[in-house]
Amino acid sequence: MLWVGALLAALFIWGIYRRPTGVRAEALRMEGLTMGTTWSIRIADARVRAADVPALRARVEAVFAEINRQMSTYDPGSEISRFNEAPPDSPLPVSSAFAEVVRFALVLAERSGGAFDPTVAPLVELWGFGRSGPRERTPTGEEIEAVRAVVGFRRVGLDAENRLSKEAAGVRLDLNAVAKGYGVDAAARALEEAGLRNFFVEVGGEVVARGERAGGGPWRIGVDRPRPDAPPGVVLERVLRLSNIAVATSGDYRNFRRDEATGEIYAHIFDPRTGRPVRRMAGSVTVVADTCLVADGLATALYVMGPEEGLEWLPRAFPGCEALFLLRRDDGSIEERATPGFAARTE
Repeated sequence: MLWVGALLAALFIWGIYRRPTGVRAEALRMEGLTMGTTWSIRIADARVRAADVPALRARVEAVFAEINRQMSTYDPGSEISRFNEAPPDSPLPVSSAFAEVVRFALVLAERSGGAFDPTVAPLVELWGFGRSGPRERTPTGEEIEAVRAVVGFRRVGLDAENRLSKEAAGVRLDLNAVAKGYGVDAAARALEEAGLRNFFVEVGGEVVARGERAGGGPWRIGVDRPRPDAPPGVVLERVLRLSNIAVATSGDYRNFRRDEATGEIYAHIFDPRTGRPVRRMAGSVTVVADTCLVADGLATALYVMGPEEGLEWLPRAFPGCEALFLLRRDDGSIEERATPGFAARTE
């Protein structure tokens, strides 16, 4: 009995000393709405008290409000709206944050050969996914070609003084494919500036994980199986283990339209090179990258490319990033196609 008691005491002491330092047993939570979607934050820093949450919430909400002021196409006074309504050859000074997002979007457009393009706003409107709302019929070929005349990332310029310009009337920016990712990064920076080291930030499914989760160990992030009938987080295909990294997903199973005349279903992700929704792939793409801005943009670019082109292009264009394609087969099963390093991050 003495030996048993000594062993139990030793195990108890070992358990105390091996517990991760600075990590809470249960995460503090914050949630809200921004950018037309939801946001959530989990804080695992042991030193953060419940009484600290209101001040942290105010800090994060100020960040989100500023990003909306810059990049919301639904706000007529935002920087992006003012640029979209501005005449050509009339450079518009923009904030450094807005310029950072546009600059990355233009780089991604160049590297992807136009598979990603931040000037798709006219196409978004034409196909019924913009401010004007759904349309009753599919656009005609003539309508598509007319809009394509003002779509093209090379029609936009951004100089070293953060002055944004366009070469033709009708050229319009849409940064929805990268704005959420940038918002996640910005919120994470705000928490780090407040001294936090262990937390999780999510906006509309795009995520940054820092440090360790409550109780210790990497944060666990679910990758949804692409099923429109399943709410987010209910049916998972994979579970990622993440620390000090970001993840984003693009898919066709949440935001889509049905043509009332033909019954045809099309999703909100367009191939800017054709002016039409991507049709050859049904499913989703999940990307792991150092920042959520990069992960968010890459997820859209890879979705447009498809697995054959995308999995060959990614390690050349963005070394160190990992991706998972989930493809729905005709029988309803899921085919996985991934970069070699993606599986190492999953359970």
